[in-house]
Amino acid sequence: MAEVPQASEPQAIDQVAMDTDQESVPGLNDKIEILKGYEKDLSAATYCLHQEDHTLGNVIRYMLMKNPQVQYCGYSNPHPSEPKIHLRIQMFDGQSSLVALKEALDNLETLFETIGSSYSKDLSEGKFERFREPGANEEELRAIVERGKQIRQAQKIDAENRRRATEMDVPDE
Repeated sequence: MAEVPQASEPQAIDQVAMDTDQESVPGLNDKIEILKGYEKDLSAATYCLHQEDHTLGNVIRYMLMKNPQVQYCGYSNPHPSEPKIHLRIQMFDGQSSLVALKEALDNLETLFETIGSSYSKDLSEGKFERFREPGANEEELRAIVERGKQIRQAQKIDAENRRRATEMDVPDE
């Protein structure tokens, strides 16, 4: 079994990559750190992704689990008020979890670029479904919006009048 380093603090990706003869991942030092308790060959490691939540956590987990070399992948949000997730990756046959994470991120980037370009293309060509509110035409919707503006304006005036009346009722000190 590989020796588990005795790091007392989480470590930056570049430092761990150098210590384990792995290729570093430029630009991720501020975003991702490896938590203590990782295997020396990085076949099992827990990564902390800062300023992220379930939105990215679930997508990365999904992409990692598509990799046949990944034995286990799961994530958690340590506390709802902390904007970070912990991503645990365990690999078969001593493969590097850092390499698998980098591949998953690259695959996600490619997927998002494909979706974005397809969306832009369809939008520019007008190939999209238009939703029409049932029972209301455009003229009726404009009238509803205008009535909403009038109501908001009346509420503002009403609030201002109440504020002034309150100021007048306050005795001088």
